[in-house]
Amino acid sequence: MHSMDTKELKKANGDVYFEARRLAHNDYLFVNWIGIQSLETMVMGSNHILALLRERPCRGLLNSNRELIGPWDMAVSYLAHRWAPAANALGLRYFAHVLSPGIFGQRSFDQFSKQLKDQLILKSFEEQSQAEQWLQQQLA
Repeated sequence: MHSMDTKELKKANGDVYFEARRLAHNDYLFVNWIGIQSLETMVMGSNHILALLRERPCRGLLNSNRELIGPWDMAVSYLAHRWAPAANALGLRYFAHVLSPGIFGQRSFDQFSKQLKDQLILKSFEEQSQAEQWLQQQLA
């Protein structure tokens, strides 16, 4: 994955909980959620995605939960009703989601996809390579 510089967000204890990078040619944004999330960390990370889209709009997001631990139910409503419309207004169209290994993260994703409506074209994947492939096809 050829990437530009990676932006990391850290918790008070210094643990990185979120990293984001814009891929070369601005094809799409790659975002990785790490460890246990709270409403606060999810909102901060999501706002960073919006900031990147404001800076330079792009149509695709690869959202990885491979390193995420536990549920993120507390943020589902915010992401579906506040974040998604804002991202859509900034030009985001395709949301490729790499599922977390744990059942809790997968359940949170199911809730998110139910609440999302038609703001974004959402697809989930077990493997990051499949997600990358799908995004590249959509953006071609």
